[in-house]
Amino acid sequence: MSETKLRDQIAQFGRSLFMRGYGCGASGNISVKVDDGILVTPTNSCMGFLEPERISKVAFDGTHLSG
Repeated sequence: MSETKLRDQIAQFGRSLFMRGYGCGASGNISVKVDDGILVTPTNSCMGFLEPERISKVAFDGTHLSG
């Protein structure tokens, strides 16, 4: 699956959690391991309003790559 599609699905999953009452306010992060790093939602972001382009990509050594 492409990184763009994964970002979209993370945002969609966050909205789903929020709509069902599981992600009220800034209640944690969603992350997905990819071949060359980790996609992770921003700190203090509301799950109901995640924007795919703001989802960060971090290398396994902690280096910020994008988002």
